[in-house]
Amino acid sequence: DTQKAGQVGLRGDKNIIYYKINNKFWYFLFLLGSQLGDEAFSAFFFSFWFWNLDASIGRRLVLVWNIVMYIGQGLKDIIRWPRPSMPPVVQLEQKWSLEYGMPSTHAMIGLAVPTAAVMFTLAKYEYPQVVGVCIVSTWCILVCCSRMYLGMHSLADILAGLVLSALLLVWVLPLVHYGDSFLVCSPLAPAVTVSLSVLAVWFYPGSDRWTPARGDTTAALGCYLGVQLGQWLNFQLGILQHSASNPPYLIQSPNMQEGGLMLLRVFIGGLVAILTRAVVKPLTYQTACYILNTDKDTLSQQEHHISNKKKLAADLFYKFLTWMTVCFTVTFLSPLVFRLVGCDREGFYTELTF
Repeated sequence: DTQKAGQVGLRGDKNIIYYKINNKFWYFLFLLGSQLGDEAFSAFFFSFWFWNLDASIGRRLVLVWNIVMYIGQGLKDIIRWPRPSMPPVVQLEQKWSLEYGMPSTHAMIGLAVPTAAVMFTLAKYEYPQVVGVCIVSTWCILVCCSRMYLGMHSLADILAGLVLSALLLVWVLPLVHYGDSFLVCSPLAPAVTVSLSVLAVWFYPGSDRWTPARGDTTAALGCYLGVQLGQWLNFQLGILQHSASNPPYLIQSPNMQEGGLMLLRVFIGGLVAILTRAVVKPLTYQTACYILNTDKDTLSQQEHHISNKKKLAADLFYKFLTWMTVCFTVTFLSPLVFRLVGCDREGFYTELTF
C-alpha cells in the first residue's frame, strides 16, 4: 500500500525515502487507529468521560492509562530496542521516530484503556457483554495494526506490549478500583499522589540519548495529578456526593437537547483548557528558567541532549505543572463553569460510586 519511489541520500543516519500512498482507505483507517493512542485523542477521550459520561469511571481510566503509560515508556528507555529501520519499512509518523520501540506503548494503551472502560462500566451499567468485547477487540486491533502499517513498530514490539499490558491489568484494575475511595476521600490523598508523582518523574529510567519519552511521561503524570486533585477538592468541599440510587443503571441514549448540551460542554471545557494552557505554559517555563538561573532564549537555542540538565529540567518542570493545571480545570473548574452557564450535566456531582 506504500510504494517506495527512490532513495536519494542521507541526512544524519536516516535514509531519505520518497513514497506514494496507493490505497487511501487503509492509510486513513490506520492513521485514525494510531490517533487512538495519541495525546490529542486522549485529552478529548478522558475529558468527554468527565463532562458527558461518568466521572467516577473517568478518574479510574486516567489512573490506569497513567500507570500503564509510565511502565511502558520506562521500559523503552531501559530495553533500548530501536524501531524498525527505514528502509526496509517506511516510517509514516516521524514524530515518534526518536523514541525506542520495545514495547509498543500504543499497543499497551490500546488494550488497557478500552478493557478498563468495559470492566468498570459493566460493574455499574447494564448492557450486553458482547458489545464490550467488540469495542475492546476493534479498538485494540485497529491500534496494533496501525503501528505496523505506519512502520513504527515490529510485530515483536506489538506482541510484547499486549502481553505486558494484559499482565499489568491483572493487578492494576483491582488496585485502581479499590484505591479510588482513598484517592477521592482521604485528607492524605494529595500528599500521597503529589509525592509519588514527583518521585516518578525524578526516578524515571535514564536513557543513552534524549528522546521525547520522558517528557511525554511527565506530562501524563501531571495529567493524572490534576484530575485527582480536582476530584478530591470536589469531595472535600462537599459538592461531590453519593448518588441517591444504587447501580446497576440503564444506559439511555441522549435526545437532541442533551446532545446539544454535550457538544456545548465539550466546546466550553475545551476553551477553558486551551486558555489555561496558553497562560500556564509560558508562566511555568519562565519560572523554571528563573529557578535554574537561565533564560528562555538561551534554552530555546540549545538542542535537546541528556547532558543538558537545565534544558531537561525546564522541559519537565513546565510540562508537569502545565498539564496538571489543565487537567485540574477539566475536573474542577470546567464543571463549575457549566453550572454557571446552565449546561451542567445532571449527576456529575453525585458520581462517587466505589
